[in-house]
Amino acid sequence: MDETKDLRASLTDLVEQLAASDRRELPSLRELAAKFEVSPNTIKKVLLEIDGPVRVFAVHGRGFFVRLEGEPEPGAPQPYTPPQAEEAEQEEDPHPDFDEPFRVDEHYSPVPEEGRALRWESAPRRDAVVVVGQILRATDPTGAPSNRFMQFVRIREELQAKGYQLSWAPLGYDAKGRLDSTEVKSLQLQLAGLGDRLAGILLLDCGYGREQPLWELTTEATDQPVVWFQTSPIAPDDQPHLPRNAHVLEPDWRALGEALGEHLIQEHLPQKVLLLPSPGEKGLPPQLVQFRKQLLECWGPRWVATLDWFDVFPSGLPRDPADSRRGKLRRLLLDTGIAPFELDRYFRTALGIGASLWVCADDLLALAAIDHLESRHAPNEPRPGVLGFGNHPFSLARGLSTVDPGWRNLVDQAIALFTRTTSRSAPSAPLIIAAPSESVYGGNILARRQDWF
Repeated sequence: MDETKDLRASLTDLVEQLAASDRRELPSLRELAAKFEVSPNTIKKVLLEIDGPVRVFAVHGRGFFVRLEGEPEPGAPQPYTPPQAEEAEQEEDPHPDFDEPFRVDEHYSPVPEEGRALRWESAPRRDAVVVVGQILRATDPTGAPSNRFMQFVRIREELQAKGYQLSWAPLGYDAKGRLDSTEVKSLQLQLAGLGDRLAGILLLDCGYGREQPLWELTTEATDQPVVWFQTSPIAPDDQPHLPRNAHVLEPDWRALGEALGEHLIQEHLPQKVLLLPSPGEKGLPPQLVQFRKQLLECWGPRWVATLDWFDVFPSGLPRDPADSRRGKLRRLLLDTGIAPFELDRYFRTALGIGASLWVCADDLLALAAIDHLESRHAPNEPRPGVLGFGNHPFSLARGLSTVDPGWRNLVDQAIALFTRTTSRSAPSAPLIIAAPSESVYGGNILARRQDWF
């Protein structure tokens, strides 16, 4: 309520200032909405509600104007003048000026907008963001939207509230890891058509390791920010050299592992912890490296174990040529080429170690582990707790304990890049989210704060 009163007072002062300076035309709704950080519809509603000696009228096709009491309404039809009188007036002018050059406004925009059709544009504004990616590929094997897609939804809501327009470019890779040339050309034309209105590009899939990476295609097409979320760590050897307008938003992976290690050390007695890396990866990702280091320093080696995928599959996992180079970038289970029986074999080996807590490299692997444990129907066996990283949309619903990397701060960074402003939120610390104590797998250790064995 206070914000509405402040907005009404500010707009009333603006209208009175224009009237005092003998100016009648108001700035556009878009300019006012950007200035006061509200939607154009709110600006329009408040303007038309202003009552008093100075009022505001909307003229279709031209904009909004100020009118004092007694003045004719802008845009009202003028009194009819007979042709003879008009000719007489023309004859009375002894020095007509026919040599004035015709003025052309290069900033004129014929795009119809509410209350602004056929209006002269004072200056272009970057208010369009293009989202590049395939919506049907924005899900994971659990059937839930991926974390990258969920962050895009947050960005869309905030940009639309600020008056920005989002358009979709459904460009993605086929089964062979290639881009359709027609869709590529369509994206390039779409970006060129936006011109100076383009504020940036948001990628759902950056295309690391592909023959034609999407990040390379988009950063070459524009000098505006190209932004994407990285929801799992990338090995330094696989990280390409990115141009200045490419912005990768990802958490501090080592900080996530450190936060989880401190939580277990402070809240629990030593217990057997098993580390499970990403499918097909040799070695641990940075969050598990830091986590393991802390537990070894405090609890000792007898309480920490690691099950490498190549310990279970010495000859390596099946490799799909459509995946990234050397098969190292297979972060989602959909892209690993791992058959269900191979996952079961891996998890059966993990059960034989007898750990009380499985710490998985990400939430997707952790959810797959819960699926495996539920399919065994062995209630009398000790059930290990399962923990992941990333705060997946289905994590708590499935009884999974997880670590939230602070997506809110990363979303604010993306908004700041597109709007050319400063991020409003300070970097947030990782948050340990323990599933409820009644959950079978996720909360049986972290929520109860006691030993399993």
